[in-house]
Formats: sequence, C-alpha cells, structure tokens
Amino acid sequence: MRIDAKLALPLCLILVLLPITAQGKKPEGEILNQRALSQVRTYCIDKSNLDASDLYLVNGFLKTESKPKHLLTKLPWKRVEDCRDDRPDAIATVEFVSLNSAEIRLGEVTGPRASVTDARDPETRIKVVLTVGDPSQKPFYQAQGIPLTSELDNPTPNDPPVHGGLVERQDAVYHVFWSLINDLQVLHLPAPK
Repeated sequence: MRIDAKLALPLCLILVLLPITAQGKKPEGEILNQRALSQVRTYCIDKSNLDASDLYLVNGFLKTESKPKHLLTKLPWKRVEDCRDDRPDAIATVEFVSLNSAEIRLGEVTGPRASVTDARDPETRIKVVLTVGDPSQKPFYQAQGIPLTSELDNPTPNDPPVHGGLVERQDAVYHVFWSLINDLQVLHLPAPK
C-alpha cells in the first residue's frame, strides 16, 4: 500500500498529537506551585480554625475516608495527625465559606439586593475551599467545591430549603479532596504505596 505524500504529513501530525491531547486534561483546582506539590510525601489536616460542628464533620470524614479502598487512600501522600510534631511536607486546610445570596423583589426597579449569610446557618449555600501549602502557610494548591447532592431527596412543600446541611457539607468536602486526587493524577505524581 502506497501513502500519498500529501496525506503523510497530516497523518503523522494526528498520530503525534493524539497522545498529547488525550493527556491534556485540565486540573480541577488551582495549582500554584507544581514543583512544591510534586515533592509532598506527608501531609496533615489543620483543624485549628474549625468551629465545633465543622470539626465534627471533618473528623468523621477523615475517619471514614481513611479506611482501605476509600477516598483518602487514593492520595499518594501519607497523612500524619499532628501538624507541628510530625513535621509534614504540606498542611491542608478545609474552610466552609458561605455564598452570598441575592433576593429579587417584584416591583423593585433598583435590582437585586445581596445579603451576606453565615456559613454555619443550615439554610446557607456553602462552598468548601481546600488549600494545601507548606508549613509556613504558603499555598501551592487550592480547590473549591460545592455540594453535588441534596440532603432532602424528596422534599415536601412544608420542608424548609436545605443548602448547608451535614450531608451537603460532607459532599462538598468529598468533592474537593476528589479534585485534589484527580489533579495529582493529571500531574502524574506517583501512586500510593
């Protein structure tokens, strides 16, 4: 079989670029320092700025997702408990941030009014921000996640809207750690041992 010279060059370009475009997946989070991120071997979760309910949620998440074949075992890093004494390469923080809500009232010409809400209010829409940085708090990775599930699968008309409930907060925490794992795979960092 003879290949025409006019077709050979485009065919070669396609064959060369095909693996590059297949691996060209963009990270879900923001990689601020790829070199520092690739050198992490141990990490801890700094829980010092969490209130009691968020601390309970994060501790439950860590207990559940650290079990074999669960989410945190997919990280190529070893988690240590104490951020000071164990001297990890990276410190991760989880922050629950309320999203501003807007109210639009019929008949008002001035437009929407934004109201700032508290992230601890169960009716507040929230996002979770995961930041990974070095012990001096210089960040080199950040991901944000919003809940993908609803705490009430089949709400009735009398049920209040649930935005920042426990299940949704857990889902958002799960989502940001899943983003981190996916981004580390995009960077082709070594798999866990």
